[in-house]
Amino acid sequence: MTVAPGVAAQKPARKRASTPQTRSQTPTPPQVSETDQEKLADAASQSRANLLEASSVYRESLEKLLELQRQDEARATELVEKRESLLDLGVIAKRELDESEQALAEARSKTTGTQKQIAEIDQLVAEVNAAEELAKMPPAPQGVYRSNGVLIRYAGASRWALGDFGKVDAFFRLKFGKPLPVSAVGQTETHNHLGFDHREAIDVAVHPDSAEGQELVNYLASQGISFIAIRGAIAGSATGAHIHIGPPSKRINQYRER
Repeated sequence: MTVAPGVAAQKPARKRASTPQTRSQTPTPPQVSETDQEKLADAASQSRANLLEASSVYRESLEKLLELQRQDEARATELVEKRESLLDLGVIAKRELDESEQALAEARSKTTGTQKQIAEIDQLVAEVNAAEELAKMPPAPQGVYRSNGVLIRYAGASRWALGDFGKVDAFFRLKFGKPLPVSAVGQTETHNHLGFDHREAIDVAVHPDSAEGQELVNYLASQGISFIAIRGAIAGSATGAHIHIGPPSKRINQYRER
């Protein structure tokens, strides 16, 4: 029997058995009881208390170290003055004065470094207190200021990176004729010691209510750069006042758990 070409191709294809389709279900978020919420709040409060206690202990140790360094600096200053007089009299060589001046420079460098660490602790304590205040405030929409008197929060639309520091510094130099008074760029020894994640942030040691602070805040907002302007570690005190540029700092253990 001869089959005409193309007839086989015209045979109807067999219908495949339809497989039942399952509807994707959105998982129901777990319900958190009031008891669990209280436990979480207590844990957060305890974590904050532990950090503040560690900061206080660390600060006290640095204060003691600073006192010893100031004594070394005073002795080095006295030696330089003494050798300057002896050099004028021709009793010692210039090399001896140079050595004492170098020792004085090193002593001053140590004192300055310790003072900087103490300032970093004060600013970190201010940020810990600010984090608690932020938790009480509603989320800040992009381009909107949130303020409660202790701090000002601004969530900008621009993506911030430490590499953007140059343009902020350039603005400040052009406006005030001096470098941006940065107190911490990214992660520092103090943040490592106290377990705080500050890798993507910059702290600027200016009071938000000062003329410089107001100009900087307005510039950051105009560029869509997020910041937290903190008026002090304690309400009514300027200690620790600064402008934090970038995302809010978090405990390092919290960062790892994300």
